[in-house]
Amino acid sequence: MRINTVNFGDLEIAENTIITFDDGLPGFPQLRRFVILEMDDIKPFHYLQALPDDDTPAIALYLVNPFLVDPSYEFRLTDSDMEAIKSTNSAELTIYSVATIPANPGEATLNLMAPIVVNEKDRRGRQVILHESKYSVRHPLLSGTEAETVESHLNGEAADKQGND
Repeated sequence: MRINTVNFGDLEIAENTIITFDDGLPGFPQLRRFVILEMDDIKPFHYLQALPDDDTPAIALYLVNPFLVDPSYEFRLTDSDMEAIKSTNSAELTIYSVATIPANPGEATLNLMAPIVVNEKDRRGRQVILHESKYSVRHPLLSGTEAETVESHLNGEAADKQGND
C-alpha cells in the first residue's frame, strides 16, 4: 500500500503492518489506522504515522520504548484494555511512550502516564490513560547530567556557527 505523508513523502507500507486503534488516540479520535515507522537515523525512536485520508491529518508522533528510559516502569492493564486490543497474553504486547522533542533536545519528555500498547499478533493498539498513576505526562527523557551535556553541546554548536558567520 502506498501512502503520502507530510514528513516523509510517499511511502510503501505492507497491509499487515497497519495497527488499528478502535478508539483513536486522545485528541485525535478520528484517527484509527496507523503504522509504526522504524528509521535507522532516529533509533531508538520510531514514528507512529497516522494513515491519512481526505478527512484526517497526516500526523506522526515520536515513540520510544519507555523501559529504555526507566527500567522500573510498570503498570497494569485493565481487563477492558486487554479486551480492546484483543489480547489475553501480555507477551504479545509492545509498549511505547510518546516523546516530545522541543528545539532543545535536552528538554525532551516522555508521556509515561499514557502508554501506547500494541498487540503485535492482532495489530490492535490503544493509548491507555493510567489514572491515579505516579507517572507524569512530561517525564524527562534525559537525566539531569545527560540533558546538560546535550544543551552544552547545542550551545557550543551555536557559538561555533556565530563565530563562522
